[in-house]
Amino acid sequence: MTTPGPNPSERPAPSALRYASKALRLLPTAIPGKTRTANLVLRPLLQTGDAIVYDRAGCKYVVPSLREPLAYHILFDGVYEPETLRLLLSRIGPGSTFVDVGANIGAFTVPTARKIGTTGRVVAIEASPRVFPYLSHNVAINGFSNVRLKCCAASDTGTPLPFYEAPMDQFGMGSVGPQFVAEPTLVPAETLDRILAEENLTEVSILKVDVEGFEAAVFRGAARLLNGPHPPIVVFEFCDWAEARVPNAKVGDAQRLLREFGYTLWLLHDFGRRGARPLDAEVLQGSEMLVAEKPRNRDGQSRARAD
Repeated sequence: MTTPGPNPSERPAPSALRYASKALRLLPTAIPGKTRTANLVLRPLLQTGDAIVYDRAGCKYVVPSLREPLAYHILFDGVYEPETLRLLLSRIGPGSTFVDVGANIGAFTVPTARKIGTTGRVVAIEASPRVFPYLSHNVAINGFSNVRLKCCAASDTGTPLPFYEAPMDQFGMGSVGPQFVAEPTLVPAETLDRILAEENLTEVSILKVDVEGFEAAVFRGAARLLNGPHPPIVVFEFCDWAEARVPNAKVGDAQRLLREFGYTLWLLHDFGRRGARPLDAEVLQGSEMLVAEKPRNRDGQSRARAD
């Protein structure tokens, strides 16, 4: 597998960019106006092409472009989607199994692999042939041997699917849905149930899915896992325009399918919050990170929670 860039380790960021990003990291991630300030200070300094960024834990990433939101937020916040990552890390521990569908360059794969240690397992799945080498490279440079990498589309079929790459300054948006007036490339597809069987995994602590509107297909291909005796917590993205482009489908199908599997749905920022209530209907507009969990057992503990 070709590693990204000609020699990314020899291309450190300009000193002005390093100092400015370090200063911005001193501010809380959610402080109003932080992103606007970062745009004013950092945007003129951003390099084109491969670059190196470090998260708050010191993990290293080679990214195709600092202009894409995922890389950009790691640069000045030290973390991408901090609320999502906080939940993932709170529900895993040594020996846990985490499955990352739509792993991209590894912004969630790498921190979770670090926490679960050598007794745990991460399965990281990325469909983009262009982005996958960055994921593989980032796992390798951080020294993790507990990650199994799969370059394929997780779906409800084993038939290859057309994949539409995004421009590198939007590398997080590759999809099996037509976009960017791009010519598609056929990529391998497998069901998540088959992937887990190949890895001899029968129990998953937490499953994260972000596949640009095609989450329902991932869930259909994971029916054995989601209906099994140890159903995982599921963290997934909802985006109305992304789901609207799925052929022969309706916006909200991923949520409806999880409800049929017996899951209760929550907004991410409500999940686990005292006094908060689950969703009583599907979210059909806008964009949200959602959490799905099966009802608790008689002992009061969720079957998917880590010890």
